[in-house]
Amino acid sequence: MSEYIHKPNTGSMFPNGRKKEPQQPDLTGKIHLTKELMQECMDATQDGELVVMDVSGWHNANDRIGLSVKKQYVKPADQKTQAAEPKPEPTISDDEIPF
Repeated sequence: MSEYIHKPNTGSMFPNGRKKEPQQPDLTGKIHLTKELMQECMDATQDGELVVMDVSGWHNANDRIGLSVKKQYVKPADQKTQAAEPKPEPTISDDEIPF
C-alpha cells in the first residue's frame, strides 16, 4: 500500500495510540507547508510578533482529522466605518442661488 501524499498546506491528525499519561496529546500528526506560504506569513509579520495562521479541520475516515492551513484572514476596512465619516458640506456662494 502506498503512502498518502498530502496536498500543499494540508495535513492529518490521528488518535495517539501510545498515550499513557493525561498530559500526553490525544491526537498527533503532521502538516506539510510550502515555503511560499511560510514566507508570505513571515513577510506579513513585524519583528517580535507571532506568525498567526488559520487552521481548518474535518473528521475523515478511520478517526483521521484532515487539516488545512492558510495565511491569517484579515478583514478589509469596514465600509460602515468609512460611511460614518462626516462628509464636508458643499460650499455654495450667493452667486449660485437662483433667487
